[in-house]
Amino acid sequence: MVAGLAAVCLLAVVVLAAVLVEDRGSSTTADPGLVGARTGEGAADEAPSYRSVRADGTLRPRAAKRVARARETYRRTADMLRFETGPRPWRKEWTPAQLAERKAARQARWERIRARKLAEKMQGEPFTMVVGSFNVLGSQHTAPGGERRRFPPASVRNGQAVGYIRGHGVDVLGTQELQDDQLRALQAMTGMAAYPGFAWGAAETDNSILWDPAKFEMLSGESYTITFVGRPRPQPIVKLRHKLTGQQFYVVNTHPSPGQGRALAERRSAQATTVGVVNRLKAEGIPVLLTGDMNDRQEFYCQVVGPAGMTTPQGGSYGNGCQPPGGHLAVDWVAGTGMTWSNYRMDTSPVARRVSDHFFISATAHVE
Repeated sequence: MVAGLAAVCLLAVVVLAAVLVEDRGSSTTADPGLVGARTGEGAADEAPSYRSVRADGTLRPRAAKRVARARETYRRTADMLRFETGPRPWRKEWTPAQLAERKAARQARWERIRARKLAEKMQGEPFTMVVGSFNVLGSQHTAPGGERRRFPPASVRNGQAVGYIRGHGVDVLGTQELQDDQLRALQAMTGMAAYPGFAWGAAETDNSILWDPAKFEMLSGESYTITFVGRPRPQPIVKLRHKLTGQQFYVVNTHPSPGQGRALAERRSAQATTVGVVNRLKAEGIPVLLTGDMNDRQEFYCQVVGPAGMTTPQGGSYGNGCQPPGGHLAVDWVAGTGMTWSNYRMDTSPVARRVSDHFFISATAHVE
């Protein structure tokens, strides 16, 4: 800016000087034409215009000093302009790769800023998530000597299970019979986080809860115990936070004993325990999700959903006596408190395709 103003001022000075004198090296002689004009016809009238020029064509001392100062100003300004537009050796020369890296870093920073502002705006707002439940059929059942030898091995079925997770667009998934090799495969292919995962050891991955870590973060994890086929087994409880809205909720995943006789007694006891857990959690005032292979149909609704004050995507009611949902019911369920439901899907194809001996269940939960 300063250089530009100096250049404009210099131009005005040079033009004025050109009118008064022609620069011939170091000479201070005025333009002969101007002298002729001064000494010729009409000189008396025009003489005052040339007071800086003597009769012999030379400049008077004051005018000579002004011209000299103008020349010096021009020289300095020209040097400054050349300096401003020339190379700048103190500036770092960036390679194309470095420039691209800097641009990517700036974009990432702005993305973080936008995400933070959006999260601040969305705090406490309603959100939706797709919840699923899937008994994957443990790998031990299809290994040599297993009772499901007609099914492909887990190494084949793992990719098919991931296809169902993606096809249903599941955000949170309760699994059952998930062995350590299957857990590793599912996490590697989906990037989903898990609890307990391997936190309780490789022998207790069965009922792991999986979720999308881009949408949710784990706040805490705990367990409660039921008797499953004659021995105590921990059932996972995980507390998650929806990253965008900050809303928190619990997920409980369970798998009580199948069958009749002693197994039925174990299942009824497990159901009563689960009801107590859900009621304790919902007393905190946040939603609670329940997923699992319940090994019951209408009985699960009347034994658990009603007493725990939950709802299911299939419908049903218990205000005036237990009225389970109509139609065909699976033993696999999703239920919850503090939410509404839509888009219930009971996908029977995993059984037909021998991916598992259970259906894949999913529904959209709307959390207010």
